[in-house]
Amino acid sequence: MKLFQIIRYCSLKNKCSWGIKKINSKLISSLAGKKISHTGQNSGWHLWYILLPWMFLTFMLPIKSFPQSINLNSYLQSRFTDDYREVTGFSIRRAKLWVSGQAPVPGNWFYKVQGIFRYQNEGSFTLQDVYGEYRLGIGYLRLGQMIPDFSLQRSQPDYEIPVVERSSAVDALIPSAETSARDIGVQTHIEFLEKRIQVSAGVFNGNGGNKAVNEDRKFLFTHRLHFLISLPSGMKSDLGYSLAFRQTSGLTFPKIYGTQYSFRGNDFRWGLEFYFSHPKWGVQIEYIEAQLGAKKASGYYLLGDYRLTPNNQLVASFEKYTNLNPAVEDAPWYIAGFNHYIAGNKVKIMFDNRVQFARNRTNYQTIVQFQLFFN
Repeated sequence: MKLFQIIRYCSLKNKCSWGIKKINSKLISSLAGKKISHTGQNSGWHLWYILLPWMFLTFMLPIKSFPQSINLNSYLQSRFTDDYREVTGFSIRRAKLWVSGQAPVPGNWFYKVQGIFRYQNEGSFTLQDVYGEYRLGIGYLRLGQMIPDFSLQRSQPDYEIPVVERSSAVDALIPSAETSARDIGVQTHIEFLEKRIQVSAGVFNGNGGNKAVNEDRKFLFTHRLHFLISLPSGMKSDLGYSLAFRQTSGLTFPKIYGTQYSFRGNDFRWGLEFYFSHPKWGVQIEYIEAQLGAKKASGYYLLGDYRLTPNNQLVASFEKYTNLNPAVEDAPWYIAGFNHYIAGNKVKIMFDNRVQFARNRTNYQTIVQFQLFFN
């Protein structure tokens, strides 16, 4: 703590050279006591070349003021599902609770802690996000458990998406798909030209969230770049890409291979995204590919919505996901829906109808979902 206070004081007073040299000498000497391997077996040594510049930027760049606040947020998504074969009934899709705000310390330190109740956990409470964040005038630096920035639809809150579920391609192919899209690490987000260009980069353990340690001593690296374009008459567009890479000595990807296969080797994933919004309608497209060694899994979706009135919306979507598990059907889904906004996204009802023309049968699914914010 004393180290950081001295660096920040020097940056504000423009008297940095002596302070930084002295502090860095102490930091280096403290690190020197630990033997650092350069053999490639331990990749931790080169992370200092990534983390130290971030620490330097955090305390040296101009500081933007933010008001102190503590925010409590929560909402419920309850639904009725019928697949016209085996499943019919009510369920709790999500019940989220999170606390966020400014930490009670000087400077632009913020935090977020979020948990969720849902049917997959049989009613138990699961930790999702828990991180600290230092905000700069041009972005932020975030440390803890979070969502690695990869994919447009994954970055959009589920309570704002006009369909009841994210695309199956997004759900299966993003990094950390097996652990609620969360991982533990550090991530920075920088904005340029009045937020028209946004860039993120992150380093994570790579074996998912809610894990005690990095299991294979290797790391997941992520990067996303997207351009926001403002157009006349309230229109806007988003165009970008995402990248992710890790080398694993053994991880299971049930949503890609199934539960009986452990993958070893290079895992490289990339995606392209496009979004166009008009005051009355919108179109969104994404393609994601996972190159796992010599094999490839991929998927895409096309989503469109149209506002009949300020409170009523039509939705149509087409999605296709091709996995590496021959036992799982990968025929595309055709989706048509209707949303009624009682009080915007605070209170809304969603009607979702889906059909899949599989090899041996046609699958149908109808979902009626009610969403309510508690505050």
